[in-house]
Amino acid sequence: MIESCKAEVLSILEENRECIYKIGEDLFNHPELGFFEKYTEDCICKYLDELGIPYTNHIALHGVKVTLGGNTGYHIGVVADMDALLTSMDGVMAPFHSCGHSIQVAVLLNLITAFHKSEVLEKFTGRVSFIFAPAEEFIDIDSREELIQAGKIKFYSGKQNMIYEGIFDDVDMVLSCHVMGKDGRNPHGLFDINSTLAGFIRKEVIFRGLAAHAGVIPHLGKNALQAATLSLTAIQMLKDTFSTESGARVYPILKEGGKTANIICDYAVMETYIRANTEKDLLEINRQVNHAITHCAKALETTCEILDVNGYLPLNQSKKVNDVVYSNMLDLCNEDEIIQNVVSGASGDIGDISFLLPTIQFGFSGIYGNVHSNQFEIVDKKHVYEDTAYVLAGTILDILSKEELQIKEEKKLEKKEFYLKHWLKI
Repeated sequence: MIESCKAEVLSILEENRECIYKIGEDLFNHPELGFFEKYTEDCICKYLDELGIPYTNHIALHGVKVTLGGNTGYHIGVVADMDALLTSMDGVMAPFHSCGHSIQVAVLLNLITAFHKSEVLEKFTGRVSFIFAPAEEFIDIDSREELIQAGKIKFYSGKQNMIYEGIFDDVDMVLSCHVMGKDGRNPHGLFDINSTLAGFIRKEVIFRGLAAHAGVIPHLGKNALQAATLSLTAIQMLKDTFSTESGARVYPILKEGGKTANIICDYAVMETYIRANTEKDLLEINRQVNHAITHCAKALETTCEILDVNGYLPLNQSKKVNDVVYSNMLDLCNEDEIIQNVVSGASGDIGDISFLLPTIQFGFSGIYGNVHSNQFEIVDKKHVYEDTAYVLAGTILDILSKEELQIKEEKKLEKKEFYLKHWLKI
C-alpha cells in the first residue's frame, strides 16, 4: 500500500508542476524581511483558499499553519521558512531570497496539494501539520526590537515565538529542508543529509574609558579603543584553544572607536557572534571570550559591558528519521549523489526545535551562485520544487505506516519550560 500511496503523491506533484513553478517564481520575486512577510502570507492563504483547505494565520505576525489527516495519532510537523535576507544589489542593501526560503514555501504548498488531492493520509492514523515560519534570519535587530517593545512579538525569531505560543506543543516530530550551501548539482550532489548547524550567541561589548586631550594630557585618559583592540587580539589568540570538533567561529568587528584623533577615545563598541556545533562548546567558548574581554578592559583600567543575546541552539539531527529520509532520496538518485555529515558554520532556529523534538533538516541542490549573495538563482526547478517534496512526502508516509518509526520525546514540555527559562530568559 505504501508504494501505491507514494506513486499517487508523485503523480499529483508532477501534475501540479507548472502551478508550483509559477508560485515559486512569484515568491522569489517578492522577498520580505523577517516579521514583515505580508505578501508571502497572503500568497499562502490565497492558495489554500482556492483549495478549500482551512488554516490558521497571523501566527508570530505572519506565520501560517495547516493540518491534514485525522485529529488523533502521531503528529508530524513540516516546517518552511518565509523570510529573505538583506543582500547588496548594485551597492544598495535590499531584501533578496538568497537563502532559498521562497523554495521552502513553494515545496510545502506542493506537498499540501498532493496530500489534499490524493487523500492518502486518510489511510493512516495520524496527522501532518505544515508550518510556515517567519523570521528565520537573525538580522534587522533594531526593527525586531521595536516590534518587541510594541508587544507584537516576544523574541527575535519566528520559531522561537511559535515555540512560546505553543504551536509545537502537540507535534511529535519535525521535518524540514533547506537549499545546500554549494551551487549547481554535480559534483556537489543532489542532496545532503545529517549536516550540522551551529548554535550561536550574539555579543555586543561596550567599552568605556576616560576622555583627555590626545596632544596635551593623553596620560590622564583611559583609552576605550585600545581596550577593544586588545580584546580583538586576545580573541584571535584564543582561537588556537578551540577544538576542531567544536566548529567554533568567532569573527569580531569594531563598530565604533572614537570620533576624533585629538581626543583619547572614551567609548568603543565591539560586536561578534560566538558559534559552535554543540551547546556545551558554545557556552564554554562564550565563557572564555567573556573572560578575555573582561580582563583586557581591566588591564587598561577601562570598563566593559557585555550584552549577550542567545541566538539559536545547535541542530541536533535525529539519525533514525534521517535513515528514513535517506531511503526516500535513493528513490530519486544514487548513493554517491547524497552528501553525508557536512559540518557547517551556518545556524538556524530549526536548532531550537531540535532541542525539544526529534528533528531533521536535509539539504538539496538545484541553484546557481553562492547562498547569501545576489548571484543566487534557481536553475533546476524540478529538483528544488518536486524532488524535495517527494522526499518529504515519502518520509511522512513511511513514518505514519510504521509505528516503530514514530519517535516521541516524552519530556518535551519539561524541555520547553527549561528552554524558555534558560535560553530565552523568560
